[in-house]
Amino acid sequence: MMLAALLAVTLQGGSGSLPVQSVVRDGSRGHTPTSGATRAPAIPLIGLPSRTGKSALRVVVDAGHGGVDAGAPMRMGANVHEKDITLQVALKLGQLLRQHGVEVVYTRTRDTLISLGDRGRIANQSHGDVFVSIHVNAANPGWRDPGAARGFETYFLAEAKTEDARRVEEMENSSSRFDAPDKVASDDPLNFILSDMKQNEHLRESSDFAEIVQRHLGQIHPGPSRGVKQAGFRVLVNSFMPSVLVEIGFGTNVAEAEYLASPSKQATIARAIADATTEYFARYQRRVGGGGASNGHE
Repeated sequence: MMLAALLAVTLQGGSGSLPVQSVVRDGSRGHTPTSGATRAPAIPLIGLPSRTGKSALRVVVDAGHGGVDAGAPMRMGANVHEKDITLQVALKLGQLLRQHGVEVVYTRTRDTLISLGDRGRIANQSHGDVFVSIHVNAANPGWRDPGAARGFETYFLAEAKTEDARRVEEMENSSSRFDAPDKVASDDPLNFILSDMKQNEHLRESSDFAEIVQRHLGQIHPGPSRGVKQAGFRVLVNSFMPSVLVEIGFGTNVAEAEYLASPSKQATIARAIADATTEYFARYQRRVGGGGASNGHE
């Protein structure tokens, strides 16, 4: 009985509902995404039911960092930060997904700080079908030639298996230092265990989704593929749906930082992730025979 009660608290986010203004659908509140994202090749999704039984599929797009949390360093000068790159890619991704007829929920559409735990809760309260978190990687300063590190990688939530995955996990989870103490406490450690129990049912789907994202990025990205990896990211812990975190390149590499800062390249990256997302939906629906599958929300 006690475990069931604790699970109920965890599934509700542990601290009640988020304020309505935290959930922004389809770039509302007067925000217009940056131009430059062109229509992606359409994968027909009309008539495919949502995982949660809604009339339309819904993707929660998360731009990593924001506000006082600038994110990883960028070799582009003092006025360009990871938080800026991730926001532009996220907005372009949302724009492209809407062209596929997919509903979009952003965790942020401007330069503001959203706690790591709240990002997943926004996804849950929005009844998302999948969660995509966009980030920029950074080399370990202790590496032999950190400025040479480059490439892209896609993560799903599970225990980190390699030293490099643990490095990225620690780097991304360090954003929790900007969270209010009660937000951090609500994610540690019991809620993490209970959330992990809920996440297990989405482990395979998240892994499959990550593989598809990585393959699509490999078709357009100049950097090497660093593969699909797993790690214990706080931003994914509370999103009870297939979820991935995408490191779209290294901001600590001069050439790759310039690539990531280009609006046209941002649109190309967004298009690859959008195509991967719609392919995932189509593949999932084929696996379940066209029937909707509940992710526990409805």
